[in-house]
Amino acid sequence: MTRWVVDASPLIFLTKLDRLDLLRRGADQILVPSKVVAEISAGRDDSAGQVSRALGTWLRERPLALRDLPPILKTAGPGEAAAMLLAQQVDADRIVMDDLNARRRARALGLHPVGTLGLLLAARLRDEIPCLRDEIARLRAAGFRVGDALVQAVLAEAEEGGPGR
Repeated sequence: MTRWVVDASPLIFLTKLDRLDLLRRGADQILVPSKVVAEISAGRDDSAGQVSRALGTWLRERPLALRDLPPILKTAGPGEAAAMLLAQQVDADRIVMDDLNARRRARALGLHPVGTLGLLLAARLRDEIPCLRDEIARLRAAGFRVGDALVQAVLAEAEEGGPGR
């Protein structure tokens, strides 16, 4: 059974794209820390509603077993730290998060991060989405920040490398 832990950013941005289902296709069990649920619920957009509807069905909220933060997580955001701790506690196959520094910390902890772009790329390679370039444009319009070099690398991997393709 594949188990993923997801942080707030991918949940929020996938709801903005109406692609929350991409998480379901990637793993048998998707867990989200209670702290991340609270973070999303505090938002003022439809993401909170969509995440709330998924909770208890295929998305499972999981409280953390109390323990001290490892030093590497003391400067992480509370949701990111909770996601990394939960991923360690449940021996997750993947942790889904977007923040570059958080992904570096996750790797240092022996976790295997994947981000929203990685999920979209995998979906494109499985022919589940017709055009990755369009999805990335929608992501950016929704406030997703990503460098042009990374976008070009992801588009090249999806064989959408040319300007008009």
